[in-house]
Amino acid sequence: MILGAVSFSPVRNREFINKVLVGTSMNEGLVFNDVNGKWLNGGFFLSPDLPSGPEDFCYTDTDILVLFSGSLYNKAELAASAGTTADMPDPALIARLFLREGIGFVNCINGDFVFYIEQFGVKEAYLVRDHVGIRPMAFSEGSDSLLFSSDITGLSRFVSGGRNIDCEYLMGWFKSVDKRRAPCSKVKKLLPGHYLHYCDGKVQTFRYWKPEKIKTDRSLQHDKMLKDLDSILRDAVRIRCDVRYTAGAHVSGGLDSAIVSTLAREEYRDQNTFPGFSWSHLAFTPADLKFDERELIKEFCKAKGITPWFSDLDRNDFLKKVDDSYYNHMYFFEDRVLETAERVGVNLIFSGWGGDDFISAGDRGIEIDLLRGLRFRTFLHRNPIRPVRRFVKYFLSDVVYPLLGILDPSTTRSLSNRARWLREPFKKSDRRAIRNFFFFSSRRQLHLRLLESYHIQERCESWSVMGHRKGIEYRYPLLDKRIIEYMLKVPSELLCKTDYFRPLLREIGKDLLPEEIRMNWSKYDEVYWTYIKELYKVSAEFLMEEVHVWISNPELRFVDFGLLTRDIKDYRENKLEPDVSLFFRTLVYLKEAHMFSVVYNWNR
Repeated sequence: MILGAVSFSPVRNREFINKVLVGTSMNEGLVFNDVNGKWLNGGFFLSPDLPSGPEDFCYTDTDILVLFSGSLYNKAELAASAGTTADMPDPALIARLFLREGIGFVNCINGDFVFYIEQFGVKEAYLVRDHVGIRPMAFSEGSDSLLFSSDITGLSRFVSGGRNIDCEYLMGWFKSVDKRRAPCSKVKKLLPGHYLHYCDGKVQTFRYWKPEKIKTDRSLQHDKMLKDLDSILRDAVRIRCDVRYTAGAHVSGGLDSAIVSTLAREEYRDQNTFPGFSWSHLAFTPADLKFDERELIKEFCKAKGITPWFSDLDRNDFLKKVDDSYYNHMYFFEDRVLETAERVGVNLIFSGWGGDDFISAGDRGIEIDLLRGLRFRTFLHRNPIRPVRRFVKYFLSDVVYPLLGILDPSTTRSLSNRARWLREPFKKSDRRAIRNFFFFSSRRQLHLRLLESYHIQERCESWSVMGHRKGIEYRYPLLDKRIIEYMLKVPSELLCKTDYFRPLLREIGKDLLPEEIRMNWSKYDEVYWTYIKELYKVSAEFLMEEVHVWISNPELRFVDFGLLTRDIKDYRENKLEPDVSLFFRTLVYLKEAHMFSVVYNWNR
């Protein structure tokens, strides 16, 4: 994690460094290392639990300074092009490539990274973020300086003085919001696949990764597609492995985590134990349980030599994590995973996050492509006309609504229900966010818009900061840029060779996964979701007593507290009409938002 203040004038902004270090959301147990260049006051956080030293974060000589956070996964290729060896630390290799090729070298990188570059002989600097947006980075432009930080909330807090949180940032539970926004409107996230050029006191951002230019490859054959993706997937896991780390992985009954954890375990075959972390609760069993995913996970882990760890989060722990929402970004169960990983000595977690949006995508967009390509026989095989009512339902939801930009009735109803407790001026969702997630004219455009929607990056940003505070890194092989680029050129008809839902990983997984996992059609973990409902119910009933405190919080000015208070009264009298589980979740979310603002405003 890196941060800094850049100024080409004699004024040096040391105040920024000092204030962000105090109360920053990522300094727990970390050591801050100062880095000063000709134009920069800054530095990086070093964790004693990670196998990284100062040389992995910073490089400087007489000509150049590089401040770096992340990993370069194709180092051998990059080193060869730079005329050096792969054992060179990442920041030094970045400096060498930049001096040889200019900023254009970033197109050749495969990695998760952010870095800052300044050349001492010229008054300009660069800030670069990886293609997909795995590592967080934000900046703010002042009158004579550029401020940047991996800690987006810490930077926002400094710039705003701990005041006036952007309402949209706090309303993500109630409606579709622009996830690119920071808590402070003067702070901007550096977007994925972009670099920032700071020159003459002015900021310009440029997009260097343009996946929309990738064309569909009509000559591609099914067998070659599977072979290529299998090879890329295996390599995506391999290059993210590092023997200096003790690794583990997320596990579930789903395809994405199962295939990633399987391949990661193979790479770490010499590691005595390989923990698999599940969000499903260890001891809770719902009444009338129909399917217990924990049993599937246990059998899978036994077959693969993985040690399963289930969640032990109880109500008291849950309420404490709600109080800590400023630090855990409201990912309560993942915060518990990090605590468990820390306890068992894991400092690298492999995740299947991102698979749903690319290599293991479902049916979205395929039907539109089949009709556009006049492949009516394939379309009708996938969508039989009888029964007619069912055909009409899926034709509307899979073709008409996304193509014409119409929200389906269930989504419209869900958004309306969630916005119930917002005051009228705040109810409307962000149009771009709605478009990027729900509307598309092809599967290819769907992939591109999901990248743009920022829901992928928001989780990666949050987990990056959460993990670094505890000395733990994340790896997301299914978000390797080569997988994304390959999926953009795959014709949709190649995804229709079987009747499988999410066919690619089911085909690739034939020699990797047990059949119970490979052919598991459900993504619903009944134990986890039932336990979540129970936690929200008992927590919400406790939190009803605190609403009078929230009313006095000006940061929650978007809430219709009059309606909320009436609904609490109706609930206690068994007269509440809206979805009660939604009501419970809203109360917990408001507590989260309240606590976030309390810490954000603290000691301002």
